[in-house]
Amino acid sequence: MIMLDADPEESNTHSDGVVLDGVFSPAHHSRGSETFAERPPLGTSRSAIEPRQHWDSISESDIRDELARITESPMFIHSERLVRFLRFTVEATLGGQAETLKEYLIGTHVYGRKPSYQPTEDSIVRSEARRLRRKLQEFYEDVGKNDPILIQYRPGSYVPAFQMRNKGTPTITMGGLSDALDETAGLRVAVLPFFDLSKRSLSATCARLLTDDLIHDLVRTEGVRVTNACSDGSGGSGSGDVSSLLKTLDAHIVFEGTVGEDGNQLRVTIRVVNSEGLRIWSERFETDPDPRQLFNISSKIASALISRICPVQPLIRKHATSAGASSIPVHPLVLRAEALLDEGTLASTQAALAKWQEVIEIDPGCVRATCGVAQSYCEMALRGAADSAVAISDANHAVERAAQLDSDLIEVPTCRGSALTLSWRWSEAEGNFNRALCLGQHAGTYRQYAVFLAGRNRLREAWNYIQKAQQIDPFCYRQKVLYTRLLYMSRNYEDGLRYLSEQLLYGRLPNEAELYRAMMLISHNRCSEARRLAEELLDKAVGQPVMMSGVAELLAACGETDAAGRIVADSDLFAVNSPISKFRQGLLLLALDNRDGALSLLSAAYEEHEAELIWLACDPRLDAIRQAPRFTALLNGVMFNLTRARSG
Repeated sequence: MIMLDADPEESNTHSDGVVLDGVFSPAHHSRGSETFAERPPLGTSRSAIEPRQHWDSISESDIRDELARITESPMFIHSERLVRFLRFTVEATLGGQAETLKEYLIGTHVYGRKPSYQPTEDSIVRSEARRLRRKLQEFYEDVGKNDPILIQYRPGSYVPAFQMRNKGTPTITMGGLSDALDETAGLRVAVLPFFDLSKRSLSATCARLLTDDLIHDLVRTEGVRVTNACSDGSGGSGSGDVSSLLKTLDAHIVFEGTVGEDGNQLRVTIRVVNSEGLRIWSERFETDPDPRQLFNISSKIASALISRICPVQPLIRKHATSAGASSIPVHPLVLRAEALLDEGTLASTQAALAKWQEVIEIDPGCVRATCGVAQSYCEMALRGAADSAVAISDANHAVERAAQLDSDLIEVPTCRGSALTLSWRWSEAEGNFNRALCLGQHAGTYRQYAVFLAGRNRLREAWNYIQKAQQIDPFCYRQKVLYTRLLYMSRNYEDGLRYLSEQLLYGRLPNEAELYRAMMLISHNRCSEARRLAEELLDKAVGQPVMMSGVAELLAACGETDAAGRIVADSDLFAVNSPISKFRQGLLLLALDNRDGALSLLSAAYEEHEAELIWLACDPRLDAIRQAPRFTALLNGVMFNLTRARSG
């Protein structure tokens, strides 16, 4: 079985070394999201080993004079923390210590964080850096508008830039980033040969296959330029030749990886390293060492990585001076938001939303982040969140903003189609999906169109598109959940269960997908297996009301109504301010054999325009009330959007 672990902000120490400042070293260690080598103490000049920055024409005394003007100005004199941040980073840069200005160092030296400080868990430095950038911009637009020298910070960097003010010199703004990707460069990517940790024939073959497949797919990816690649097995994590190789790389990000055999498992770890040598993203796969599956697994891993790392079009769009231009500094945040969104829980989706908003604050023109906001709201609405109509309204607002930035990005009509689907505006939704499908191949587009098709009870068509998404990224959490849900909705339970066992090749099923597998077991008269699965899920569902609702529903369907009732009571699932949607409450009452109560809750969900009612036409759990006149009226209202017709 393959297991998938994703951690875009890897924080563990690795024995196989890291890439730091373009040079591979096996002896470095990482703390939080920062990477550290042996460095001289702060204040010790490094001019002998590190060239000065491009401010040679400005004297240090002039820079310190400008620093004094800023810190003593009315705008900064009462901002003690920002002044400390500014002074610390300016003095470090003047002292030749620019490369040490990482999040961990600033957090501990400027903000008094303890040595155990984890930047991935405490955003104080990032938040203060954003405040400082805004404050400096305001300063140079007002009090310092005639100052001869500019001190500024680019988004994603804690190193100050010093510049003489010439006539017409612009300040660095939050939207028009001067380090955006240019027309010809695209996203520059380098691939280091994957390193065989075990020195065995199977792991060596897998390492070569992965390197070749990844290079092949990257070269064929629009907006990506492979600047330096090698597939001969030399180099890679652990090779002494990597230092000289990385010194010559001209890349925004570098792929590196390892393959190793451990007993009955083959482990593949793939990391993305940025140009500063920081590991910003990591994926791990564990599989049975079956030589017959190596070609298939290698190609699927490469495809999944490309779909997650490289289709982020705002990162590779080429309008360098437009308001919609994006920059490499937000790339780690985008990757982290994507990973959180794919974890699939309501809490992780809310965390992804916050991360997307952080990206937008740094780069308001990032279309992918704006689409990510819309996508997060849609996912929250479909995962049983209360007040889903509000979430969909917010999604629609985000989509409109994204369309203003770049209406030709495939994710814009995709997100609009999703939001319209969840608003029951079927015809408009399909028009947007058709437009998206004309713009290219995208796993997310295929998945979200499959949701639309399933909502219209066009399951055969939905299955075709979910299979297309499967070919691109079968490891994705959302892919596995929707895949399992469609199998359940097809009502061919025996074949569905057999098919799921085959798909475990791509990793274990997420908990939400296990709920649908258990429902198939119940429908196939295998209640004892479903009951055991429900009991396993119960321990994993603690603190997740939506999952607790699903487990209670399973137990009730297995005849364990007392156990289901205890979960309902303990989690307040039927409270006035219930944390789950009325649609989910209705399903739970159906499992408890309360059909009238279920119909009443579904009617209330209809009045509140809940997004999950798109499943009315095809969810087998509703078969028990499908012939009821009240249900028919609800179904017609959703399928023909009669509430909108009445209000319009």
